[in-house]
Amino acid sequence: MQCPPDYAGITAMVMAGSVIGRQIGIRPRRRDNWLVIPNLWGAIVGKSGIMKSPTMGAAIAPLRSIQLQAFEQYSKDIEESTGSHEVEKIVRSAKLSEARKVAKTGGSNDQIRRVLGESDEGVPPPKRWITNNASYEALGELLIENPNGILIESDELIGLLKQLDASGQEVARSFYLTGSEGTTPYTFDRIIRGKGIHIPAVCLSVIGGIQPGVLGSYVRQAVAGNAGADGLLQRFGLIVYPDIDPHWEDIDRYPDREARNVVSSLVGKLANLDTASIGGQTDEFCPVPYLRFDDEAQEIFIDWRTKHEHRLRDGDDHPAIESHLSKYRKLVPSLALINHLCEDGKGPVTQASLLRALAFVEYLESHARRVYSSATSPEVDGAKLVLQRLQNSKLKAPFTPRDLQRKGWAGLETAGSVQAAISVLVDHGHLVSHEEQTGGRPSISYEWVKS
Repeated sequence: MQCPPDYAGITAMVMAGSVIGRQIGIRPRRRDNWLVIPNLWGAIVGKSGIMKSPTMGAAIAPLRSIQLQAFEQYSKDIEESTGSHEVEKIVRSAKLSEARKVAKTGGSNDQIRRVLGESDEGVPPPKRWITNNASYEALGELLIENPNGILIESDELIGLLKQLDASGQEVARSFYLTGSEGTTPYTFDRIIRGKGIHIPAVCLSVIGGIQPGVLGSYVRQAVAGNAGADGLLQRFGLIVYPDIDPHWEDIDRYPDREARNVVSSLVGKLANLDTASIGGQTDEFCPVPYLRFDDEAQEIFIDWRTKHEHRLRDGDDHPAIESHLSKYRKLVPSLALINHLCEDGKGPVTQASLLRALAFVEYLESHARRVYSSATSPEVDGAKLVLQRLQNSKLKAPFTPRDLQRKGWAGLETAGSVQAAISVLVDHGHLVSHEEQTGGRPSISYEWVKS
């Protein structure tokens, strides 16, 4: 598809974490009961038409296949159940007649129940792994039926974010924030829905695509303290904003069947984990099976965590970035557990699995900083855009600030943002200014200094 491999990689990791879900977690410390569930939130950033959705769809296809099989089996069960409906009616009628006779002769309630037998509760709903468009109430019902968790696949992520920003959606937003941890129970006590509808733990995974322009606007709002100030955006620990290779060529070849089969087999295996065989432990405080790190990995995690906590407290980063990086407490052990299980690991999570997780979050942090830069250092983003447009001949030099503002490019819509971007480029020697006397206010233009 000739798009960044990040798009497929992020989708695959979120998919793996969602399939594992609450089947097994990890306790990242030696003694305490802090439990991490590997459900993750991911976002792939790229402009329209850059193959985000097709790549995401191809990466998530193995999970869709499992869900399709569940739907097909459900349809078959319904058909068989409907076919035997008349027989069931006759049997039920006979049981009722016999139960009435027992009641007339003074039989006890237990005797009557034994005559009636267990009531038929119908065909159970199909197991679910993915949903695309569900209210938070519907998600609650899905989670009651599927306590392992559910993956929300959103082709256009901004739609979900805007929906949760809307007035009247505060409860839904809170439900999503709760679901990001995968460990917190939730009870519905609503007149319409009924009282005491309980979910043992809300476990939500999210994957979606988003365009740079709309994401930049959303990030600026979040950083300014408006939409997203409660940390919803920061839950997207697996967010990537890669550069797009301008080179393209016609490539028409068969998919790699062997690789596809390997991934499909892996997803099927993760969906049906035998937690006892891989060393999962439980205790009276934790019904979810869990693993811990081995001794080598534990020392590495302690060292990383110590440095990470000091870093979060030193005040060197913007508060929005600090908030984002604070979620790495969950992200690192989650990725280590996913790596371990995808490698057929048994017993404690290994040093190799943790080191790969740490390398991955270092890479992810570089992307997160790019995402937040639209709000934390917009002048740098603007300068990069101007330089790119000069290199692509979409901006002719010399040019004036007014020429640039008229282009209406994202982040360069105002005179202030234009001048800030130009100042960065002048300071770094990419532009030189020329002043022309016109008899009134001098006209200033800028020339590109090609490297």
